[in-house]
Amino acid sequence: VGAKGVLNIAWVNVSNIPLDKRHERNIAYVGSLVGVTLDIDKTTVNRPEYVRIKLGCRDAEDIPAKAEGVLGGHFNDFFYSVDKIIVKNPPKEKVVVPQD
Repeated sequence: VGAKGVLNIAWVNVSNIPLDKRHERNIAYVGSLVGVTLDIDKTTVNRPEYVRIKLGCRDAEDIPAKAEGVLGGHFNDFFYSVDKIIVKNPPKEKVVVPQD
């Protein structure tokens, strides 16, 4: 009661995090630029292409492709691509208003 919506959850690949800055706190920060970091796939932390995170957000189908943030005193662009949506918004019901 009183909730504004369902928390969408998706696995998201995040690229362009510098290898020397890849630890849990920084990865969680990069996720927080577009949602809430719920989990980090630790097997991908040292993968040069991307890090995989479980992200909570308002709309998993509307995660931006890019966000800017600061790591180690430098601005960076981070790139996001949705790998798998786990929880998404239910379909919106059409409301038909009768015409008099």
